[in-house]
Amino acid sequence: MNTARGDFPERMTAQYADRLLELLLSRGNRPPRSYGFEYEFLPHRILFPEDMDLLRAFLLDRGYVASGAGFTMGRRQVAFEPGGQIEYLSPPIRAADRRMLEEVLAWISSMNEDIEKTTGIRYLGTDFIPGRHGAPLLLSSSRYSLMHERFMSVDDRGPDMMKGTAAIHMHAAITSPEDLESLYAEFCRMASGETLGMSSARREVWSGTDSCRCGLPSGRRPRDAGSIIRCIVEQAMKAVEFTSGRVFGTVPGWDFDDFLDHLTTMFTDVRVNVKGGTLELRTPDSRPLSEFREAWEEFVERCESVS
Repeated sequence: MNTARGDFPERMTAQYADRLLELLLSRGNRPPRSYGFEYEFLPHRILFPEDMDLLRAFLLDRGYVASGAGFTMGRRQVAFEPGGQIEYLSPPIRAADRRMLEEVLAWISSMNEDIEKTTGIRYLGTDFIPGRHGAPLLLSSSRYSLMHERFMSVDDRGPDMMKGTAAIHMHAAITSPEDLESLYAEFCRMASGETLGMSSARREVWSGTDSCRCGLPSGRRPRDAGSIIRCIVEQAMKAVEFTSGRVFGTVPGWDFDDFLDHLTTMFTDVRVNVKGGTLELRTPDSRPLSEFREAWEEFVERCESVS
């Protein structure tokens, strides 16, 4: 679909919002709702390409298989961020499934211990380590290279965000339009709270990172599912696309698949995750594993309370 500038933002925004909501609801999520998380850890020192070679060799030796941008072994998934942060992805977890939660946390703990023992790289559960603005960019795909290039030219904290911060992204499955409506409002409240919001140090970094793709849609708090998705689409349409260096909605020739790829470059406090059909809270800071359960229990309890 070719879109002339004159059609932006109304026609394309409305069309994409309808398609995005339909896509999220097509992922097969049904009550009772499932939850999940992506847990990032920062390396204790600046890493270099040879360190990444060691980490990849470690995972392959343990039976993990390279898959897309990460590594998998059954339901276990591991990925890396541009500064060498390691990211562990949980499977879907039901609210009352304490056993599954403990199994995932035990796996993460044993992996971090084994990595340190084998490679000497110690992974820390912490929000921000300063001094990594000029560290090597350890993921060399076009996506990250273009992102880094833009961040070096706008604002001033983007490289710190890419290489010096770590978060815990918490997900809740979207099971219906009504589910999205209740969850979105609660996610926005959690994003500004003490337990599940950003630390002041990490927020300062985020506030200096490409303002067109961070924060939350401004001006209003949408209430119905269609309006929520419309706000998300509008913000993405107004954000600069990395390849062209232009506002996405003003570039002719993009189609819906291009938009979905662009949407993954939005770093808002609350985001939809199309692949899993989930709503994603991105503000919780990384922390030691011993402190995670309290944050997780608050997240799940607050989500369940609005069901």
